[in-house]
Amino acid sequence: MNRALYRTDKVEPGIWQITDVLDDRAYLVVGQHEALLVDTTMGYGNLLTAVREITNLPLTVVLTHNHYDHSGGAGWFDEVLWPSDELALAERETERAMRVYDRLVGNAELDGSVPFALRDGESPRTSIVQEGDVFDLGGEMVEAVALPGHTTGSMGYVVQGQQVLLSGDAVTPIMCLFLEESLDIAAYRKTLAKMAGMDFQRFYTGHHDVPFAKESLASFDACAEFASKDLGMPWRHTMLPEYVGTVHLAPCETEDVDSPDFRALIGPYVPRYKKRAHPRR
Repeated sequence: MNRALYRTDKVEPGIWQITDVLDDRAYLVVGQHEALLVDTTMGYGNLLTAVREITNLPLTVVLTHNHYDHSGGAGWFDEVLWPSDELALAERETERAMRVYDRLVGNAELDGSVPFALRDGESPRTSIVQEGDVFDLGGEMVEAVALPGHTTGSMGYVVQGQQVLLSGDAVTPIMCLFLEESLDIAAYRKTLAKMAGMDFQRFYTGHHDVPFAKESLASFDACAEFASKDLGMPWRHTMLPEYVGTVHLAPCETEDVDSPDFRALIGPYVPRYKKRAHPRR
């Protein structure tokens, strides 16, 4: 059962991409002596079992940020390291994850009999990860780096030997900056500039199966610049109606929203039109 719930692909030497049935992605970095799991997906199906099919080495689990599609599976593990600014999101994200889960089960898109971490797992011990922390896995070093924007505490992890950045949602083709915990476009562009100066060659996101070249950061910045001047259109999440924003569709070579070449940014909701005041009679 667990093999069907999680697809595992070796995407780099010593790095596995673990994808759940909702296309949420975690990354497992395996060294000679230890392993590091970056993110835990939503937690549908026992992620620890999937990890142990790859390695039995001592395991450290870290999060890029505390949104339910990255942290929901934390309950399968004894201890999880969180970015410090993300701890306050835990209760809210659990409630939202359960709403999404209940709707998917109700629509028969998920099987309610499958183990689900937020229902069947345990609360893990939590510790803090911060920028500059280095994980020595034996023959491979992974460094934590702050990438604020999508959330104030978003963290990425640089696999130094492979020159790979595991970036979570810090930069994605449809960039989300509409949340209360999101920063503005200017702060996001500072993070993009920071990434451009870092020592890596490609990066993997939390929701795409392909790597992005470091050179592609210029196109993400162009999208952000476009969004800062564009009027945009109202947008609302299909399953979480409190998620509202303004979507900016940047000029790009494709209209396929699932393509890694698509570029859009969803910022805070801004009404497009103001109601006219009725003249006094």
